[in-house]
Amino acid sequence: MVVCAALVVRPESDIYTPQELAHRLVALDYGNGTAYAGLQMLEGALPRAAITTCAATVNSSDRLDAVMRDEVDATVLQEPWITIAEKKGCRIVSTTFFHGTWVADRGVSVEAYAAFIRAVTRAVRRINADKRRYVSYFIDDFPGHPDVERLTPDDFDLARIQLKEPGPIPEAEARWAWEWMASWGVLEGPFDPRTQINQTVEREAYSRATVGLGA
Repeated sequence: MVVCAALVVRPESDIYTPQELAHRLVALDYGNGTAYAGLQMLEGALPRAAITTCAATVNSSDRLDAVMRDEVDATVLQEPWITIAEKKGCRIVSTTFFHGTWVADRGVSVEAYAAFIRAVTRAVRRINADKRRYVSYFIDDFPGHPDVERLTPDDFDLARIQLKEPGPIPEAEARWAWEWMASWGVLEGPFDPRTQINQTVEREAYSRATVGLGA
């Protein structure tokens, strides 16, 4: 899964670039991929000493409301909230993409994980063949929310909908992510691929997953 994250400011904001968020308050849902993506976007434009964030709810609607009420200068959103923010006139000052991952504990068998990989791979192929058909799931996920219910599939920017067939976790990428998070104090200790990734199960599951999948 590839997720699009966007740094968003209110329509009346004087902020147009990530650099202009220096010492301005950015609401992040700490502990989630969206927050890490936000830090990476800010870190690419600012020294760490100039990055100012606050802990915010995981509820994207609440974070967007806080931006609109001028309680914070910016926040980071995923779909469908990026599209909703645009319809409200908000300005996107930066976007990035990041891998969403699934964590399997020791109780998940090779067979179960292989079946999961096959199912996700088939879903990715279907969606990539007709993204517009499937963006309605963003709407269906939030029944009863007025802003979401006003959306139509035609409102979405399909360039932000990116899906990639699952594959083994590259050790170099996992190491970089671990060390980057450790540099922010989120994780402690050195990265150890033997304890962080069960490569034996991973290799066997992906090998079995190819059975029944076409090219």
